[in-house]
Amino acid sequence: MMLLSFSAWAEEELKPKDFAGAMVFSGKEGSLLKLEIPKEVYQGFTRQDLGDIRVFDAAEKPVPFIIRDLPREIFTPAPEDVLFFLWDGGKDNSFPASTDIEINTSGGVVRIKNQSGASPAAPVYLIDLTRLEYTPSSLRVTTENKGNNFNVPVAIHYSRDLSNWEPFGKRQVLAVFGGNVQDVLDLPVSTNLRYLLLSYERAAPPPSLMTALFKSQEKNAEYHELTIQGQRSGDGKKVNYNTEAFYPAEAVDFILAEADSIPALIKYRFSESDEWTVRSRETLFRYNSAGGVVRNDPFRIESKAPFWELEAAGELPFSAAPGMAIRWKARELIFPGRGEGPWTLVYGNADCGPLDTNLPIGRDDELERAVFTGEQRYEKAALVIQKESKFRMYLLWAVLASAVLILSILAYSIAKSMRK
Repeated sequence: MMLLSFSAWAEEELKPKDFAGAMVFSGKEGSLLKLEIPKEVYQGFTRQDLGDIRVFDAAEKPVPFIIRDLPREIFTPAPEDVLFFLWDGGKDNSFPASTDIEINTSGGVVRIKNQSGASPAAPVYLIDLTRLEYTPSSLRVTTENKGNNFNVPVAIHYSRDLSNWEPFGKRQVLAVFGGNVQDVLDLPVSTNLRYLLLSYERAAPPPSLMTALFKSQEKNAEYHELTIQGQRSGDGKKVNYNTEAFYPAEAVDFILAEADSIPALIKYRFSESDEWTVRSRETLFRYNSAGGVVRNDPFRIESKAPFWELEAAGELPFSAAPGMAIRWKARELIFPGRGEGPWTLVYGNADCGPLDTNLPIGRDDELERAVFTGEQRYEKAALVIQKESKFRMYLLWAVLASAVLILSILAYSIAKSMRK
């Protein structure tokens, strides 16, 4: 019972100075405030459960809070014009190959080689979508028809690498008839949508503009990323990494500096005195292609370990230490603007466990945003001193508790002997 009471007392007495790092935020008092947890906070976590984080008001009184993933946002990307090229090789019903097209290092089309310059009876247009951030759902074709009506069926093929072309079976028409305009073409739903071929069935006025259109979609989850340089062993067979914090990482990525392919064991541990745990055996690779650099995908993880190691699983050593990128999902902290601001977000105290709070939240539009004031500090050495002083305090309390116990036993023994 005494230990439980002391633990509760220690939690109540926590102050901002008991934490290695602190960041100050202002906001509307009395409101429910939200802030995206800054990247620096993750770099100061000292517990596997990420519990060493607190919020204090201006009077250094603790404030309840919760942490949640950033809510998903629905948005519609703005229409974006795309590059297109007339390909006169379409007259023989063949498809362009990567050897017919000059591209840059990112896969963008620069020009079509060996063009005759003649206008084909049934034109074919090559469309470059590689510069788009999002996959389009349709294509708007603007035609300078000069007041003339036209009607032309079109066929669409698509490709990822300019070598293999897949047909989109939907029959569609571009047309201008009086005041009616049909200028939007549906596109296939595919991850291979990097290049399009738009084949006209017969001659028609040439397009002056092509514009990619997008459907409403959820915004991709935002991630933080930090790249850490590894230390290669003398024989080149191992590379060690120290992240110096317990990141809530969801994936790790090992980035080769040059073209290579090497099998490796991915290991982790929670302290330098622990044995290594093998996460998996993977192949790291990198090479260049017509579509750009091809490399291994990031590896999903569940461990929050600060220490990682790559060990070459084959005969070949690492020619250079790959960079290790750790990725974690951005999260936000929500707390009531209790007391007076500004409020201080503190982090980095291994003796401080997760705070159990129940904070009901209404609609997102009812939350006010907290604003970083620019005031922050981080003193990793101070946390070590504090932990040492707390150890001495715990030792003192243990000695006092033992003394009380011994005195109680002596008093009981004396009272018992006096009764006899």
